[in-house]
Amino acid sequence: MFISRIPECEGLLRYSAECQLAVADPAVAEAAGQPGPVVPSEAVVRSLAREVVLSMTLPHPEVMVGPDPSVNEWDMAVVGYPLWLWTETPAALQSSTTQYGITISMSAVRERVVFAMGDGKSVTCSSMSPLPSGTKPGTPSPDCGYVYEGASLPEGSYTVTASSHWSVAWSALGYSGTVPVVVSASRELPVGELQAVIVG
Repeated sequence: MFISRIPECEGLLRYSAECQLAVADPAVAEAAGQPGPVVPSEAVVRSLAREVVLSMTLPHPEVMVGPDPSVNEWDMAVVGYPLWLWTETPAALQSSTTQYGITISMSAVRERVVFAMGDGKSVTCSSMSPLPSGTKPGTPSPDCGYVYEGASLPEGSYTVTASSHWSVAWSALGYSGTVPVVVSASRELPVGELQAVIVG
């Protein structure tokens, strides 16, 4: 009988029938006096599903800031000035794959994005709005924004890290579950202060 072992089964467990999937032709197995294909246990399916989910390609959350420092004359974000935060990656994905003869369907939903602002504080956003063109300067974001209280310059920039928290629901062979996955990305953001100059 030809079998394929599931790598998640380790130690003595690897010799048990529930850790083996029969891949031989049923007619060949019957002629050899062997039982038909072995149905993997729930524990094996869940272990395999978790490995597949963790290898699923989820988008890295590019950190978007508005107004972006690159569009102003100072080339920096400004202390005390409202910033809009968002990412432009999709908030839901569907996927499926077949491993060891088991088809696993996955549905990923982004639950929130946590922005670590580099100054020791963070912002958690369940929804995010890109900054619309023509927005009045100083308008705060309706759902995901931040105001720096101190400058990073002249020493350098703040490292802003966005961490997308996903919940991936899976189903296979009548079993189902969810696996949390976090994907992160960062960018450097220079933040400075504007000084008022009195003339005359």
